[in-house]
Amino acid sequence: MHLPTGIYRTLTTIAAVVLLTVAMAACSGDDDDDDTAATVISSGSSTTSTTSTTTHATQSSSGGTTGTYATSDDDASDSGGWSGSATQSYSNASSADEDDSADYAPASPAPRATVVAQQRATPAARPPTPASPSTPQRSGPSATTFKNYGRTPFVDASSDAVSTFSLDTDRTSYFLALNWVRNGYAVEPDSVRAEEWVNAFAYHYEQPRDDLSFSIRSDVVAHPLGGGRHLARVALQAPELRDDTPVNVTLVLDASGSMAGGNRVDIARTAAETIRQSLGSRDRIGVVHFTTDVLEQYTVHHRPPGNRDIVRSIERLAPHGSTNVQAGLNRGVQLAEQARRERPDAFNYIILMSDGVANVDATNPFAILDSAPDRDHLNPLRLITVGVGIANYNDYLLEQLAQHGNGWYRYLDDTAQARSTFSRENWLALSRPFADQARAQVTWDPWFVQSWRIVGYENRVTPDHTFEQNRKEFAELPSGAATTVFYELVLRDEARSRSATLADIEVRWVHPVTGDTYAQTATVQGSTGAPFDAGDRYLRFGAIVALAADRYSALTPQVANAAVDAGGIHSDLEALLAELGLLHERLGSAEAYRDFRQVLDSLTVAAAELAPSTGYSQ
Repeated sequence: MHLPTGIYRTLTTIAAVVLLTVAMAACSGDDDDDDTAATVISSGSSTTSTTSTTTHATQSSSGGTTGTYATSDDDASDSGGWSGSATQSYSNASSADEDDSADYAPASPAPRATVVAQQRATPAARPPTPASPSTPQRSGPSATTFKNYGRTPFVDASSDAVSTFSLDTDRTSYFLALNWVRNGYAVEPDSVRAEEWVNAFAYHYEQPRDDLSFSIRSDVVAHPLGGGRHLARVALQAPELRDDTPVNVTLVLDASGSMAGGNRVDIARTAAETIRQSLGSRDRIGVVHFTTDVLEQYTVHHRPPGNRDIVRSIERLAPHGSTNVQAGLNRGVQLAEQARRERPDAFNYIILMSDGVANVDATNPFAILDSAPDRDHLNPLRLITVGVGIANYNDYLLEQLAQHGNGWYRYLDDTAQARSTFSRENWLALSRPFADQARAQVTWDPWFVQSWRIVGYENRVTPDHTFEQNRKEFAELPSGAATTVFYELVLRDEARSRSATLADIEVRWVHPVTGDTYAQTATVQGSTGAPFDAGDRYLRFGAIVALAADRYSALTPQVANAAVDAGGIHSDLEALLAELGLLHERLGSAEAYRDFRQVLDSLTVAAAELAPSTGYSQ
């Protein structure tokens, strides 16, 4: 039968549409298959208390004890992602907050992981790179103080196979950089601490199976920048504790003239008020204001959080005078010690809110800490530092005070972030310590590993012999905290394209209540033939963050007047930007991804401005 030409064309078009729809449906099952990681997860393996009075031993595993190179089933259901906004730390995001607009579920290795052949989906095309700004970025804000800690070199495993470092959960370095980029400034390389960039993001690690151990995860993949190298990730997840131990909080508020810049006072006042509102009826709070000296008319000894004198003191925070951080902290310690004597069963926090611009009496962080030492190691005073401001800001002072004051460091860039960071939900986690003096030691197998290098942690690396010592400068980890560390590896031929145990891991910490010392062990295992895109989206994103921060920090020479390979750094950043683009389809709707994309764009532009000209026209 002969059909009219118009009808024939219509039927042909309909058939083509039907065939295309069937083809798309057939391909949809392979949407997200690249979460194939060489992964080991250990939850509570070989955990012991090293004290003679108490011994706890658990051995459990949420995954196999061999590396895997298999597709995880994490894409089947969305268990949440980087919820919230940039006003809060990304790693505080709850995996329970579902986001149906994207697929961010964490990897879930099989119970007995094995190496299997798996066809991977073709990565989505990278979205176009935004054009470089037509005008150069502004140089950094004035009167800022950072410390260049250098970069750790590759270490020959045959001469030194042991890596020892304090765990870290700070993330201030990243949020400082994000604030600078949003305000049009080029990021200062000395401000970059790669570990704080990595730990600013949530990777949704599996929770431990008990409240006395970490969940420890390791992964091995090929290096995204090539060169025959590999990357290993070691991740430690602390349990989320349900603890109703009361707290004593001492607010030490900077009321100096430098706080008049921008909205620093508003941010500090909002943070202080949010903390007060987050406290419970069994908690107590005291307040100290300082300028050139302590403003005693605003000092309030510890009282219930609803006390009118506490509320009034916070409301009256205003800038005037110089900055005597030493005087403020000394007075805060006096109040905190009195509260500790009166309430010995409570946790004790001193919270310093300042721009760090100390200019009266001691201005060195160690001299300030030495002027008011805390000798009670069983129930320590935990110093939290909260930084505010951009220009006229001393990052080094605030970071070191927290690191050596048995606490942690946060940065707030507006009042919304102040409210989010210290909301009751976040405060309940932050004020519940899981581990004091936490540190890790990774021992590489020289038979398989030719050389190794830790990415970041330069000011957390510690001599190997200190690992067995309980030292105050080792980190405090709050409830639910996660620590991630990446290593760059050069493997020997014996380790290539096989499943291998590359290193032993040991973690030690002090229980914040009993004072017992705990130890836990695990291994770094994996299939060394796994390509970079075999890693799950979180591993790949974290690796890109770590390497970008590490490479950019190298723009500052480690030795005065030494040459800097700005061209090589720019090439690495461009390659990492391309790798980040491959994650756009699956992470692009998350604010954390978009923020980091903006930061990485800025780093790449800044490096390009320093790189030598190619001689070609644009």
